[in-house]
Amino acid sequence: MFSRPILRISRVFYVAIALALLPVGFTHAQSVLADTLQLDEITVVATRIQQPLEYQPINIELIDSARIGMLENRDIGEILAAESSLFIKQNGPGSFSNASQRGLSSEQIQVLWEGIPINNPMLGQNDLSLLPASFFSDIQVSSGVPSTAFGGGSLSGALYLSSDWEQGSRISLQQSAGSYGQRQTSLNARYNTGLWQVGVRSMLSRSENDFSYYNRAYNREEQRSHNRTERENLMTSVKRKLDKGSLESTFWITDSKNQIPGSVISPSPKARQEDQSLRWLSSYNSRWGKAKISLTNYLERVELNYFDPEIDTHSLSTNRRWLMSADIKFQPSTFVQWKGEVSGGITGVQTNNYTSDKQRQQLSVLANPVIVALDSKLRLYPALRFDAYSDFGSVVSPSLGINYELIEETVFLRGQLSRDFNPPTFNALYWAQSGNPNLEAERSNSFEAGLAVMPSKTSFSFASAQLTAFYSRISDGIRWFPGNNGVYSPSNVEQITSQGLEAQLKNILSFPAGLQISLRQSGSFTSTEITEPRFSGDGAVGHQLRYVPKWKYKASLSIKKGMAKALLQYQWIGRRYTTDTESISNSLDPYQVTDATLQLQKSVGGFRFTARAGINNIFGTNYEIVQWYAMPQRNYNFSLTTTYQF
Repeated sequence: MFSRPILRISRVFYVAIALALLPVGFTHAQSVLADTLQLDEITVVATRIQQPLEYQPINIELIDSARIGMLENRDIGEILAAESSLFIKQNGPGSFSNASQRGLSSEQIQVLWEGIPINNPMLGQNDLSLLPASFFSDIQVSSGVPSTAFGGGSLSGALYLSSDWEQGSRISLQQSAGSYGQRQTSLNARYNTGLWQVGVRSMLSRSENDFSYYNRAYNREEQRSHNRTERENLMTSVKRKLDKGSLESTFWITDSKNQIPGSVISPSPKARQEDQSLRWLSSYNSRWGKAKISLTNYLERVELNYFDPEIDTHSLSTNRRWLMSADIKFQPSTFVQWKGEVSGGITGVQTNNYTSDKQRQQLSVLANPVIVALDSKLRLYPALRFDAYSDFGSVVSPSLGINYELIEETVFLRGQLSRDFNPPTFNALYWAQSGNPNLEAERSNSFEAGLAVMPSKTSFSFASAQLTAFYSRISDGIRWFPGNNGVYSPSNVEQITSQGLEAQLKNILSFPAGLQISLRQSGSFTSTEITEPRFSGDGAVGHQLRYVPKWKYKASLSIKKGMAKALLQYQWIGRRYTTDTESISNSLDPYQVTDATLQLQKSVGGFRFTARAGINNIFGTNYEIVQWYAMPQRNYNFSLTTTYQF
């Protein structure tokens, strides 16, 4: 099924694929080696189910701290483009970046930071280019997580970002530079006394982003201009261990100033955007007998301001949000765990794009027990959630997940049924002269089933494979259409079907003398179509949605030996159509991009020095992810990090 994309893989990956197919018998024969295979243990939180990966009802993609560390001078969008099965729609360096999951829009994927949704309430999405990778300890992508887990906004799943602070005390300073005037300075520190843990993450970056590209509209080489970015980020955390729990508080401040160049055929020589945010998350965790209580408080203030003097546009907006939740887990036996949550929040928006200030109040109640049966081979995850919104009504979301251990610690069957929802954005409800306050929530009925195989797990090797089939039918989808006066207005008119297959393969091999090779591969087929006409003569029915590639293939090869580590990343993205009909003349050609990063690390006394060099788009591919938004050709980046541990 994946033969067509695989045939296009660069020759450098042929050897990597061969390594992935090494017979299991060979790995067992080498298990007597003294070298021990190290696997990162990460708590799965992207589904709210506290179970190991193999016992989850859906597949979870993990990008751990080791992989993020190799790419820590990048943003989250760039990492996900190469290391996950998501399709990342990028407008080029310094410009907007968002995610598409299983063919659905960026408004239908929930971006979570420590379990808190951080999608902009006006837009319903999040700019991933504003999220620095170095601020997160791991990334979890769960394409099938239901609305019962974290509420509305996850018709296609969720992206979970964790900012856990490791144990120990250290201070780290990094300086990086790269093509197009890229400069980045980072200072990270943490101090641990046993009872107290204090951490700081900070980053200052500047980039001109004046890269060269091939303008296919005019068949000539050009240089991007008016594309400068200035970004500052600061995160601080304080944690206090208690007798039966902990108390933690985290502040996260961001400030970004971007010039907005526009498309290559319609440039914006003076447009600019400013993004500022202040987020404060505090939590209290404690145990009362067999029960575990968690209380969370979250405050947020986000400004998004856009200016374009050429067209006399000054868009000013401020979003404020307050969320509180209480979570309880009670396990009376090894076969049943009762879990529940009550949460509430207030979201307010002030903007000159609405006729007045707008507010949304929300109350949610969740019950999601875990049931273990059949000699612990069967795990059931039923869940029921009720959400009440002050501006468009209430929604009930049920789901049922299942995991069955077909062969002990080797083969697992899993599946999930869910009824999910996506609330209307503030813009869709209240945009001046064209908002629609009568919108309903988008709804979906979703089903997926999968097989997870882990045939070998020895001191020499680790291998896993996942295959997932999914189907979702979305009703009352919100789409903006022009009226008789030419003004666009939203309505619940779209009926969409999304279905496909996803496959993943992971291999880790350890050899004598400290050599370790890790290969991750993923491929997917996605069919996402309009199933019912939205208006008379709708020609989009039965065709792939715009900018949704049917085929994707990605591979990531890591080689580690002593003080050296190399990372090679490859992605092949199939054809994308730019209109609602599958016309080759209105499409973007498939593209493939290969990146490489080399790291050298040396310890001297209490200091550790880490040098990295990266080459992006090694073969200088000319391509566009979004039509008329250029992507750079071959470019470079370098960094030096000094860490002192005490």
